[in-house]
Amino acid sequence: MTAGGVDDAEVAAAHRESIEAEKAVVDALRKDGTFERVRKALIARCVADGGVRAKVAESVDASETLRQRGAAGAKFDELVDRLREEVEKDVMGAFADKAWELMTDERGEVGAMIAEAVEKRLGGR
Repeated sequence: MTAGGVDDAEVAAAHRESIEAEKAVVDALRKDGTFERVRKALIARCVADGGVRAKVAESVDASETLRQRGAAGAKFDELVDRLREEVEKDVMGAFADKAWELMTDERGEVGAMIAEAVEKRLGGR
């Protein structure tokens, strides 16, 4: 028993039950295709987003790899690999920020899709 009169064992049991319920919802959403629909919607919205596209263009324009002497004569695959290494962190950061924004906005298409799917699963319990 804690100082506030709450039984630690009851709190722990409730926490375990909550975790199991979350796992069951996630598993159900994976099995019914919701994850795949959300993934496709996220990618489409992020790719179409002007901010993400601008970050890609900005990163490529500022590329040291492309400004290096001899870049024009480099093998295409080598140039692409070096460019990817150089800009990947910034570009993926912009993509991740936009994806998070889309997932957490319950008024938007992707956020609403997630919220509705979870509500549906939780309501069925």
